[in-house]
Amino acid sequence: MAAELNPERIYNELSWLRQEVQSLRSKLDTLAPAGRSSLRTDHPHIVRSEGVHGGRPMVRGAGVSVQAIVEQIRLGRSPAQIVEDYDGVLTLAQVYDALSYFYEHQGEIEEEIARHRAALREGPQRAPTA
Repeated sequence: MAAELNPERIYNELSWLRQEVQSLRSKLDTLAPAGRSSLRTDHPHIVRSEGVHGGRPMVRGAGVSVQAIVEQIRLGRSPAQIVEDYDGVLTLAQVYDALSYFYEHQGEIEEEIARHRAALREGPQRAPTA
């Protein structure tokens, strides 16, 4: 006999889990990961961490790169839509801070986007056949 689904209970449990994940992310963000250095930037929500996203700037505690947010904007998504897309991971303040970071470091982010697109065009590298 299958258990009856209770949408309200499921929603409440998912909300609780989201809060717990955010709390854990915040706690982890305050700890210096072993072997990784984290560098704060002049933007309150943007950090760089050695070995995470290749050291590229990302939203603190969310694991989303500034580059990803910029590319979503270029695809026509609004900041509010991006927050919805990342359901509980990003806040509007974080998205706007990422965009502010982009406009202050546009050359650097544009280079990353160009490298990413070139790698996608090249496709997976194949080993030479004998």
